[in-house]
Amino acid sequence: MRSFIAAGLSLLTLASAQPFELEKRSATCMATKDAVKVAQNFRALIHEEFNTTLAQTAMTKDFTDYSDSVITLINGGCVDGPVALTTPTFSTRKEFIAGQSSQPPIPFKILNLWHTCSTVIIRWRASAPGTITTTQEPVTGIIVIETQPNRKKVNDQPFLIQTVFSEFNSGAWLYDLGVFDPTCPAPPPPSGKRSIAI
Repeated sequence: MRSFIAAGLSLLTLASAQPFELEKRSATCMATKDAVKVAQNFRALIHEEFNTTLAQTAMTKDFTDYSDSVITLINGGCVDGPVALTTPTFSTRKEFIAGQSSQPPIPFKILNLWHTCSTVIIRWRASAPGTITTTQEPVTGIIVIETQPNRKKVNDQPFLIQTVFSEFNSGAWLYDLGVFDPTCPAPPPPSGKRSIAI
């Protein structure tokens, strides 16, 4: 169950969104083409048939994945679920390979892609991530991928994926999985869009 839900976090289908550099690059910074390569690697590991060789060449051994959104899915929204919030979903590359290799691909669309010298930021959306409910809620999220330069300079991988931070609309995902049954219709919103009525 844990690795199945974790697959939902890591959905990548590169779209036509234009990458944007957040800072000027130096000789040691990744170029836009490097950032796109990192995103493509992550997409291939999640969206396509799992490739262990790619995982071993595109990720560091100490790869770590963090997502309270994923943990919320794992726990089914329960506060007393089996996985504590703020803990990693995967703590090593080996764990990721073991968990992800048994999961079906789940596609999603890249809406935006930005990068710094060593970090790739992706805004994404999955239009129908679940398989149970007939009317799917779109799920939108942010993935921050920290990288390390590949000092071995082999396998055409100039930057390796080291740490992933991802958060997304886990409420919509729980609905799409048939776990969450909302009370509809919702009450009218307050005057401010960002206000939350309790």
